[in-house]
Amino acid sequence: MDEALMQPVLFLQNGPEDGPGLFARTLRDIGIPCDIVHAWRGDPIPATLEAHSGLALGGGHISAYHTEAHPFLLTERALVLQAHQRGIPVLGMCLGAQLMAAALGASVHRNHTQEIGFFEVRFHPAAADDPLWHGLTQPLFPVHWHRDTFALPPDATLLASSDITPHQAFRWGRLSYGFQFHLEFDLPVINDMIREDHESLLNCGVDPREFIAQAHAHLPAVEPIGRTVFTRWAALLPSANDQHIDR
Repeated sequence: MDEALMQPVLFLQNGPEDGPGLFARTLRDIGIPCDIVHAWRGDPIPATLEAHSGLALGGGHISAYHTEAHPFLLTERALVLQAHQRGIPVLGMCLGAQLMAAALGASVHRNHTQEIGFFEVRFHPAAADDPLWHGLTQPLFPVHWHRDTFALPPDATLLASSDITPHQAFRWGRLSYGFQFHLEFDLPVINDMIREDHESLLNCGVDPREFIAQAHAHLPAVEPIGRTVFTRWAALLPSANDQHIDR
């Protein structure tokens, strides 16, 4: 695929270690460029999506409702609505899913407990014929790293839940998806985050060594599913449809 013919996807990075990981690598492998904007450090966020075919919002340590301290979160929420108006696919991951929910009129708030580590996600019947998840609805053990959660946006379709967090994945309309869990986190990203947050993990009762062991145990099964889901999402991109990306 000729990258010159493809408009890039805009990825908004909301934390220093919360990079696009497997998501960006999957796009690159199928010939779709990814523009990474480090919103967390004050890099300017595009005011419009005219130069982009898709919008992805990454995770971060901040909360979606801390908009006074981090006003760029309001810009990200506005881009979610703009993407819907323009028919541009959106993918929110963890904090990104919470920002999507807030933009779509749902509340974001503290969960009853943290969810940090690899935990089972179970899929609802709606996922069986979902464009991204069909054929992939066996229980999944992705990485989680959050204390907040969100209500399901009005008119959203719930796709997956976990024991701790009922709203793990949703679809809104045909083109917008939010995942509370992290499919984009590959081993290098997880290693960087655990190294950076070693003390805070211990304070939360999470053993960093056990976390790494879980990553080695679960990622070999999770990453192929992540690649498939990201490839299917890329097939929703307006310019991608003309290029007939294999799914």
